[in-house]
Amino acid sequence: MRRAGKLTDSGSPRSRHPSQAAHARPAPAEPARAATAHPPTPASQPRLGDGRPLDLIFDADDTLWDSNVHFLEAEAEFAAELIAAGAGAFATVRAAIRRAELEVIRSHGYGRRPFVALMRMVTAELAPAASRAALDAAVERIGARFLARECDLLPDVAATVAELAARHRLTLFTKGSPREQLHKLERSGLGRHFRHVEVTPEKDEAAYRRLVEVARLDRARAWMIGNSPRSDINPALRAGLRAVFIPHPHTWEREHEEIDADDARLTVIAGFRLLGEIF
Repeated sequence: MRRAGKLTDSGSPRSRHPSQAAHARPAPAEPARAATAHPPTPASQPRLGDGRPLDLIFDADDTLWDSNVHFLEAEAEFAAELIAAGAGAFATVRAAIRRAELEVIRSHGYGRRPFVALMRMVTAELAPAASRAALDAAVERIGARFLARECDLLPDVAATVAELAARHRLTLFTKGSPREQLHKLERSGLGRHFRHVEVTPEKDEAAYRRLVEVARLDRARAWMIGNSPRSDINPALRAGLRAVFIPHPHTWEREHEEIDADDARLTVIAGFRLLGEIF
């Protein structure tokens, strides 16, 4: 976990990834979780709904606060240590990280501590015998800094969430480690605005259908808001909800999927502040 303290409402990039229900060296090559191009956002957006209260469902990481950039920077530093120790070329190191990533997601879920477990796993696989002790120490050093890092609220989040809570019903729906995610929410100061908070092991169609029932949402008047096509947008649409996609430049590559830009239930906006205009 990060150091104690509140998340700040600054948009400065500070430096996500495998738990279960984010000071680094330059990367030796382009980071593995770099984002891809996003669909264009219209110059102006129509107002959604009919003026009556709506159910607005929010993702957390990289929607409310920065997160994955922390993983990117920790992974870049870890890869640089492995390469410098003779563990292999960048392609070899990256492939080992991606393999371990899938294994750790299955065994540990999503979150920061699972990423530290991933670094230990890859070190055990690739480290030359003569460098093992030094690399083990480097993993613990990188991991300690990574776990202690604080997240920053993204620009306009605090004011916009407060504004929306005054006229709509807000739900927080995120995946990962409940302890980690709820701790971030507490530090953010946003918790009082959400009438329902849920941390789930995975965000798929079945999870959204359960959420509708548990939180007693009005499916016809509910919007999922987030940065991930794979976890926020596509499964929500399959579950019969509407969605607002807010692209983030550091979205984890495993969260990338094609979205149907022609789906009338989908709205794409360029920034969080615009939620106050469309809702």
